[in-house]
Amino acid sequence: MTGYSLAAFDSSQSTQPQPVLAQLRQFILQQLPQAPRLTDAASKLNMSSRTLQRALQQADTSFRQLMCQCRHQLAYHYLQDASLSLQQIAFQLGFAEQSSFQKAFKCWQGCSPGVFRQRQQLAANRRRHLSGLHQPGLQVNYGIN
Repeated sequence: MTGYSLAAFDSSQSTQPQPVLAQLRQFILQQLPQAPRLTDAASKLNMSSRTLQRALQQADTSFRQLMCQCRHQLAYHYLQDASLSLQQIAFQLGFAEQSSFQKAFKCWQGCSPGVFRQRQQLAANRRRHLSGLHQPGLQVNYGIN
């Protein structure tokens, strides 16, 4: 694993019972980079596969869609770390090939993971630059009295 904690995605900190979808998302996040299966998820949630499928259908989603959402969420998170290569990220998300990850990411974001990462880094650099311009105690005279 990359050393990232899934705590940022873990909603199990609550003392109330989690809805099935939240528990299922957590299961998927914990199982990646292996390919989580619906049957394993159902077993973990103490229900039959059919019951889980019905719950997903009632929520107007599918196991495949939830897995895609989890991968997208983690991809966004992993791309913030410039020390991770795209190949490492693809593996952590359970993709057999980097090209499969790039194709999926382009569907999610409309651009390649490399372009997305560059845009994120440029935006972060701009924010740092702008925050340096507006330091507390810095007086700016706009020529208006």
